[in-house]
Amino acid sequence: MASLVMARAVGKIAMTMKKRASVTLIVETSGVYGRQILHGVSRYLNTHGGWSVFVDEREGMAPPPKWLLDWNGDGIICRSTTPSLAHALKKRRIAVVDLNERYGYLGLPYIASDMPAIGRMATEHLLERGFKNIAYAGFSEPQWSKGRLKGVQEALHGRGQLCSVFESPTNVYRTKNWLDERNRICEWVQTLPRPIGIVACNDRRGQHVLEACRMLGVSVPDEISVVGVDNTETLCELCSPPLSSVMPDAERIGFEAATLLARLMEGDSKAEAQTERISIAPREVVARQSSEVWAIDDPVFSRAIRFIREHACDRITVDDVLAHARTSRSTLERSIRHHLGHSPQTEIRIIRLKRVKQLLEETSFSLPRIAEIAGFEHPEYMMAQFKRLVGQTPSQWRESHLP
Repeated sequence: MASLVMARAVGKIAMTMKKRASVTLIVETSGVYGRQILHGVSRYLNTHGGWSVFVDEREGMAPPPKWLLDWNGDGIICRSTTPSLAHALKKRRIAVVDLNERYGYLGLPYIASDMPAIGRMATEHLLERGFKNIAYAGFSEPQWSKGRLKGVQEALHGRGQLCSVFESPTNVYRTKNWLDERNRICEWVQTLPRPIGIVACNDRRGQHVLEACRMLGVSVPDEISVVGVDNTETLCELCSPPLSSVMPDAERIGFEAATLLARLMEGDSKAEAQTERISIAPREVVARQSSEVWAIDDPVFSRAIRFIREHACDRITVDDVLAHARTSRSTLERSIRHHLGHSPQTEIRIIRLKRVKQLLEETSFSLPRIAEIAGFEHPEYMMAQFKRLVGQTPSQWRESHLP
């Protein structure tokens, strides 16, 4: 009798236990971008419960696996979606979140980086350093490269000139002699006016440009300044000089993709009706030596702005800037306002608040600790300035930027 009661109890527990969803992640593990996406998925699973997950370890250029259309699971997050695969998956009516960036929207629920925003951020970084002439080095066929070029054009409107665009097929250096490709890039670089800032569509292309500059004996960043995309740290540091790079928010893409897939697998009608892409803004430009220069013939400004950028969080004052720049207060004020449109004190405050945002997003430090690191003497003053300039309290901003 006891065994019968026990069997019935076990049966009831088994019936009430929620079945784990079976999910396949077709996301490249060979690059930092794909690994960050997977980290975002894992963060979702850590807080919302697990799936039965299969990860298809792969390279970024690898085609989707042939068995995918015969797979009898619950959901797919896919980075290598093609038009034909998207068509077949829609016929199967399986829950899919598409993360491809080569073709763009293919009729499936779609999440990707905001490509124009990435191009704008890279260009703004160069414009802030005084470059009026900008060039773009990209690839000819993927939509993500075209989207980043569009952002460059948008950022330059009325503020600078897009002097030249270099494009070649994505896999040209895989199928042809890399030396031939490098020679073509060298020929292109030689045609550019100087000084000039170059936005490279990704870090790989940025490394190509820097290698061409090295071959030609071009001074980087003084003659040509270069910004890449993806912040692939190993590759950026291998470049000579180290490559500045836009950091996309790939981890957030992974988290949002997992969130959307969970809704799709639960039959959420609003999620199923998702017909527009969800675009995730980039995080920041990680500045390295390839763009750490000011293309402005104003020695007072150059000395002052470099000192501010390096020491704003060390509780410096405008008097400290004056001493370093070896100039008068009126000259410093006039120079900074002419080039940046605001006062030296405002520039110090902007740099400090950028540091505050970084610490709010990347750490769990208390507000007093963040104020101390960012160079604010009093936490209350930091919070008041943050609210006035950002429109949110630091705590509200931190909450809104958590995945």
